[in-house]
This record gives sequence, structure tokens and C-alpha cells, in this order.
Amino acid sequence: MQIDTKSRKAIEDVINRRAAIASMQEQLKEDVKAIAEYLDIKPAKLNKIISLVEKERESGDVVEEERDTLDTAADLAGSGESKQDEND
Repeated sequence: MQIDTKSRKAIEDVINRRAAIASMQEQLKEDVKAIAEYLDIKPAKLNKIISLVEKERESGDVVEEERDTLDTAADLAGSGESKQDEND
């Protein structure tokens, strides 16, 4: 395969952009870790919060749906305890 100068430059550009993206991703990871440490939470929890905010901004109703899901899970967990209490 022969690669002309224009193609070579385009390939080098892609390689350079990938390197830049990798560098930005690493910096974001470090930033999340620092913010999470400051807030005294785990980075995974902060990432979940950030993801929810991004989804909410994209399509809306995401936070409300998550709240409904958590409420349902809490109700189920609570009803499991109350059934145990009823059987005692």
C-alpha cells in the first residue's frame, strides 16, 4: 500500500488527536478523583452523579426516573422486612 503525503498527514493527525484525547481522559480521571476526595465520596459515586446530570441535560426526566427506581427498591426492601416482622 502506498501512502501519499496527504494521507500520511491525515493519519498523523488522527494519531495526535487520539493521544490528546487519552491525555484529556487521564486528566478528567484525576480531576474526578480530586473532587471526590474533597467531597469525601468515592470517585465511582461522583462519576454516577456526573452521568446522571449529563443524561438529564440530554433528555430530561432521568433524575426523576432514577428517583422512582430507588423509591421502588426502597419499598421492596422495606416490605421484605415488614413481611419478616409479620411472620415473627
